[in-house]
Formats: sequence, structure tokens, C-alpha cells
Amino acid sequence: MKSKSVLAIAKAKSVLSAPEVLNNEDSEAFLLSGSALSYQLLGEHNEGLLSLSEMLRYFDYLRILTDKPFIIDGQAGFGNPLNTFYSVKAMENHGADIILINDQKHPSHSSTNKQIHETLPELAGKLKAALDSHSSKYSAIWLKLDCLAEYRTTEAKQRIQLAQALGIHDILIDQSADFPTYEGIKFHHFDYQNQSILD
Repeated sequence: MKSKSVLAIAKAKSVLSAPEVLNNEDSEAFLLSGSALSYQLLGEHNEGLLSLSEMLRYFDYLRILTDKPFIIDGQAGFGNPLNTFYSVKAMENHGADIILINDQKHPSHSSTNKQIHETLPELAGKLKAALDSHSSKYSAIWLKLDCLAEYRTTEAKQRIQLAQALGIHDILIDQSADFPTYEGIKFHHFDYQNQSILD
């Protein structure tokens, strides 16, 4: 069973190579970003071009290099809720400490002008599948609000309250965004340019 401190991390650096992992001893945690990996492999920031198997193969290469917490970009769950269920289980089995699930329709896009947000019921189904699949002993599910700028205030609030009701305690938002305090929710600011978690 992993320490509870694993699930309470704040900052995480995006990494793609062994030197980035091994030469960052001060890093609290690491992140394998779908956007960064698609650029590394395909020369294009488009996470939706990556399959789950491609993500996991690359994640395995990095995961064995460190015992520090490692976050993996679960994107939009790689499909419908059933796909999400099996994808999350696979990512956890490969050693992910935290699995990010975003609010986009599958396939995810890295470019904001191509992102389509899920309806509230669709997001609820996907998050419920992710939570049912993982084991809280070994990993955590975080919601990543990629489409935050598209929502009206009430729509954003509904998605936060949904996460709260389902038992998700951590939400990633754009580094320039801010929210009032929600009981049991920690907001982490995300740097989309560098694909890193800032706090």
C-alpha cells in the first residue's frame, strides 16, 4: 500500500526522458503528459493521436527510473465509460499513482479550439467508471478541467460539485484561473505550455 502522502502531492514536472527523471532529484513528482508525448513521438501536440498502449509503453520506461509519485495523463478515458474503466485499471497496474481524467469528449485534443466538452451526464459516467476501476490503496483519480474557459459560472460549478459528490478531491485548472473554496476539494494550477502542475 502506498503512503497517503503520495496522494497529497502538489507540484509535478512533465518528463519524457531518463535524464529528466534522474537529474531532477528536487522534483516532488513527475507527470507523463499526453500532449508532450504526442509531440515527442509524432511532432504534433495532439494527445488524441495516442493509444493507451503507446502511453503505457512509454510510461513503463519512465516509471522504473524512480520511486517518486508519478502521474499519468488518462486524457478522456480513451473512449466511453467502459473504455475508461479498463484504461484506468491498466494505468494503475502499470504503476500510476495519480490518473488524470479530463472533461473532453474522446478523443482529447491539446488545441483549445478543437476541444469539445462532455455534457454533465457524460462526465459523470466517465468519472464514475474511473473511480469504480481504481483502488484508493494504490492510486487517486484527479479531474482535469481542460474546457474550463468554455463554461458559464454555473456549468463550472456543476462539474466541481459533481467531482465533489463522487469523492474526487483534486481538480486541475488553468494557472490563470481561480475558484472559491469548496469543502474537500483542492485546486491545482496547471501550466499548459510546459505541461506541469504548479501547486
